[in-house]
Amino acid sequence: MTVFSSDDGIDGLWLGTHGANGAWRYARSVDPTLEDIEAARATGAWDLCVEACAKALYAILVCHCSLDGMQGVPEREHLHALIASSGHPVAAALRALPLSYRATEADAERAHAAVDEQDAVLRARLPFELPVIRQAGRHAATVRVTAQIGRFRSARGLGALDWDRSGL
Repeated sequence: MTVFSSDDGIDGLWLGTHGANGAWRYARSVDPTLEDIEAARATGAWDLCVEACAKALYAILVCHCSLDGMQGVPEREHLHALIASSGHPVAAALRALPLSYRATEADAERAHAAVDEQDAVLRARLPFELPVIRQAGRHAATVRVTAQIGRFRSARGLGALDWDRSGL
């Protein structure tokens, strides 16, 4: 188990709360959409590719909000208001997406590039990455990591996390 100290520049309280929450949301909500994007691109389903890119950007925005302290998942209306009014780069990327129902290959590739850019920014903020959940036989490592986070929080007198198994 990796031991973090203040010399690492990582706030243990943030790691056990917001950092862990953001990493979990990434594994639950962003990772699967990245696979969906690649599948849509591979089959030339440009409309589905743009839809999957929108879903990925929604998830990326929620992860950023989680890392910044948001608890829970905002209601759809609140998320739409955030996207419409926020200056956050992910919200701007969402507003710039083309309409999916008439998407061309060029539209899909621009949407994919936006996801790649925003995903890289988010991944740089995550304190750690959980193993991919969606692949067969890979759940045990994720369960082990979440158990370690639970023990970390408990040892510091923090309550249990709501891991929000409902996704986005």
